[in-house]
Amino acid sequence: MGDNLLIANLFSIKDKTALITGGATGIGKMITKAFVKNGVKVYITSRNKKNLEETAEELTKMGPGECYGIEANLNSKESCEKLAAELEKLGNEKLDILVNNAGVVGYNAPLTDFPEEVWDDICLPLLERASNKQTDPSRVIITGSILGISHGELKFLQSREGCALPYSSSKHAVYSVAKNLAVHLTSPRGVNVNILAPGVVLVKDVFFKHMDAIVTDIPQEDIAGAAIYLSSRASSWVTGTEIVVDGGTLLSFKLSNA
Repeated sequence: MGDNLLIANLFSIKDKTALITGGATGIGKMITKAFVKNGVKVYITSRNKKNLEETAEELTKMGPGECYGIEANLNSKESCEKLAAELEKLGNEKLDILVNNAGVVGYNAPLTDFPEEVWDDICLPLLERASNKQTDPSRVIITGSILGISHGELKFLQSREGCALPYSSSKHAVYSVAKNLAVHLTSPRGVNVNILAPGVVLVKDVFFKHMDAIVTDIPQEDIAGAAIYLSSRASSWVTGTEIVVDGGTLLSFKLSNA
């Protein structure tokens, strides 16, 4: 019993299998790197073949886990079918972790939704097969944003003279979807659903022009740590909630002084 409290057992994700959409760059790559470093076999998807190949090669060399890239634009049924075929060809029989990270980075664009075909035909059966119910259920981690739980607009966005309404609205919707998914998937099917809500992560050059309005750039170790926690035995009874990793952004710089 005592061994269950060891960090090596509580937080281990070794030998698990994960699918990370948008896993070749940005936040997705941060999570992919952490998973591979901790012995996970990771499939990443992206529309950019070059990014996929470079990331998969880089991280597989790093090890000890493995990284496989699957080129896919998950807005089309054809790409979903290709993803299913590739997963099958690679000998995948189960899926312990799904990180729904693919989306549009831009505050005037809506979130790219994870398509129904992938969920129904690929992910849910594989997640159910891998689940050990209450002991170590399968996990769905949805990358949200602090804009999905904030009210008003951040100073950072106002400094860009932009409008975050479409982006923020989509992120608020993600929270509702995730919590409702948790209701329907956790108890009957053994699949936990949670949200990772980062603050500003400097994945685009444009962010560097507005550093005076940003509290802090989130270290990749913190993003990775939160994702590992949500994927490990330590969070087996955590579902339908969000982990905020923002360095105090919501507390310190929520609204402008205007």
